[in-house]
Amino acid sequence: MIALALSILVAASPTSPAAAAPKTAPLRVAVLDPSASPDVPTRPLTALAQSLVPEIRKLEGVSAIGMAEIRDMLGFEYQRQMLGCSADDRCLAEIAGALGVDELVTVNIVLVKKSYAVTLKRLDLKKARVLQSESLTLEQRDGEELLAMVGPGIGALFPDRALRAGKTRGVEPAAIRRLNPPPLPRWAFWATAGVAAVALGGAAMSQVATSNAVDEYDRVAARSQTTVIPASDLTGAADRVRTLEGQRNAFLYVGAGFAVAAGVQALFTDWRNDRGALAPPVAPLALEGGGGLQVAGRF
Repeated sequence: MIALALSILVAASPTSPAAAAPKTAPLRVAVLDPSASPDVPTRPLTALAQSLVPEIRKLEGVSAIGMAEIRDMLGFEYQRQMLGCSADDRCLAEIAGALGVDELVTVNIVLVKKSYAVTLKRLDLKKARVLQSESLTLEQRDGEELLAMVGPGIGALFPDRALRAGKTRGVEPAAIRRLNPPPLPRWAFWATAGVAAVALGGAAMSQVATSNAVDEYDRVAARSQTTVIPASDLTGAADRVRTLEGQRNAFLYVGAGFAVAAGVQALFTDWRNDRGALAPPVAPLALEGGGGLQVAGRF
């Protein structure tokens, strides 16, 4: 049932062998989501899952597809009702085989105290045997240690495959940056900067009012030299100057303080929304009527 149902998808794919008609068929690899013990942190695990397929696609003559792309290609209800299986690794491996992949890459991670025990395997689906296996022990730090092993690990699994021209081993800096992004959301910076702008604007308006009050005081003082005026006029003008100066200084101090705070926050603000880039995968949407396909990604 699986092979029959997915043969339609493979035949319709613009990158299928029949459509592309390459002289030598590339090695087709499916990459299972890494399996891990429950105490492995989610963000490093998700970052690792997102890095495996791009790394394998750097290899000459190799095309790769990940489980996230397979889930996108198959609606949940179609997968469950028409294919008769759930979205676990065994079922997804069966789907990968039905898609016509030659090999399967698996990664297993176990956290033992403060160290990761990582096992990478490359399996031949047709011969049902392990082609390559690599075991690593990594000290747990900030998660970048898992990404650092992707390049060497995939290289060890595919010693017979060179890199494509212009490619280099290892996870891209952008992926590493997303793993440990700055802690502050953008709205926090804009809120602080907004308060600073309002306060400094108030200081500017108060300065204008203070200048007008000083001019009024000077006029009253000059008139007192030639005309007898009530003392309250002169003291009232002086009081207005002092009040407006105090108001201006308060706005200025508050605005300057919040401006400095915004400058510091800018250094710790997640401007690229990297924190949201490693959200756990979303399960496929159920298709109305229990059938149909949602095609996404590339093979």
